[in-house]
Amino acid sequence: MDNICPKCGEKLSVFYLKPNCPKCGCNLMYYNMESRLEEDSVKAEQEWDKLDKLVDKITPKFIKKKKEQ
Repeated sequence: MDNICPKCGEKLSVFYLKPNCPKCGCNLMYYNMESRLEEDSVKAEQEWDKLDKLVDKITPKFIKKKKEQ
């Protein structure tokens, strides 16, 4: 952790455990959460695509034919 407020840049103590910045009142944990969740969903989708490709490679052809029917 950088121990600085992401919004105003206020330097915080190492032992500062409160959820809000004392200077601007910004919630330190949930600041910019929407963009972080969006980045996480993009990464998860890429990982899922890699897994699908891997499973497709190791699945025998006769099972693939049965799934198509």
